[in-house]
Amino acid sequence: MLRGYLYVPGGKLSAIRRLIHELSFCFFAAINFVRIGRPDAIVIFTPPFFLGLVAIFFKWIWRVPLVINVQDLPLDAAVALGMLKPGYLTGLLQRLENWIYRQADLVCSISPTMNENIRKKGVHSDKLKLVPNWIDVRMAEVAAQKGGFIKQHSDLADKFLVAYAGNIGMKQGIDVLLRVAKRIEATPDVHFLIIGEGSDKQHLMEIAKDLKLTNVTFLPFMNHVQYQTMLSDVDVVFVAQRSGAGNNFFPSKLLGLMARSKALLVAADADSELASVIRSSDCGLVCSYDDIDEIAKNVEKMKALGSKITEVGERGRQAATAFDRDNILCDWRSSILDLLRKHTLAG
Repeated sequence: MLRGYLYVPGGKLSAIRRLIHELSFCFFAAINFVRIGRPDAIVIFTPPFFLGLVAIFFKWIWRVPLVINVQDLPLDAAVALGMLKPGYLTGLLQRLENWIYRQADLVCSISPTMNENIRKKGVHSDKLKLVPNWIDVRMAEVAAQKGGFIKQHSDLADKFLVAYAGNIGMKQGIDVLLRVAKRIEATPDVHFLIIGEGSDKQHLMEIAKDLKLTNVTFLPFMNHVQYQTMLSDVDVVFVAQRSGAGNNFFPSKLLGLMARSKALLVAADADSELASVIRSSDCGLVCSYDDIDEIAKNVEKMKALGSKITEVGERGRQAATAFDRDNILCDWRSSILDLLRKHTLAG
């Protein structure tokens, strides 16, 4: 395994610093391409989509097939969220992204909706493949012993705990959870946890202070053991996507939460891939991102389930088995081997 360096900007994230962050990754990836030598095929995961430029260069040099696995469509999401304004520069970046995908021999994405969005960028359907995120179900099912998190936070004992854990950025839309907390602050035994770091965390903490929320606790990033311990003690896990962004990315931790049999409270567009997965597996409650009243009602519904909430989580665990690593990767491997055979015959 070859590792590269990465510039990680501190403080407030600007467009320029984000660009340098992504370009530094691509620079050291290019160095590692040279170090490793000519492969049978090139497989990259994006974003950053700029990595595709590096991969295309070496595809041309080495004359090998290129596979791009698209985990996120950051430009589309940024435009949908208003983080990027339509204009010449945005259009230029989108045309470059589209061109990169068209140079690949196979483009994979993690959801049918993302595949359709990529097709609209000019990639022929024959070059598209659905490769959902996968999970080692047996490993993910291993739970930490209950009580460890509560022991460290004794003030949360006997509370109904609703937790968000992950990146705290604009795209995640966690500000909606603060408005829900304000709406049901008269219910003393419900408490909200916002766990992690990100560019929007300080802003959210200021909002919580202005709202004088006493039913919200912010906690820092957790390592794997701390995270698993926390999951064993919380009742519901909250997942949100801002309106308009749900077809451009998919929460990476969702399958892990489902495999851990956690009931899910989801705020997302009704036609998003996230909402579709939750509805089809019946492992939580879904409503529109901006519907604060409905989200608050869903918290109360979850709380009213009592011990039966474990049945909701169990349905998620059963659904997660369809995404087991062995099943997904064996199918993807077969597709790449077929691509190699065609490339050999064509060469």
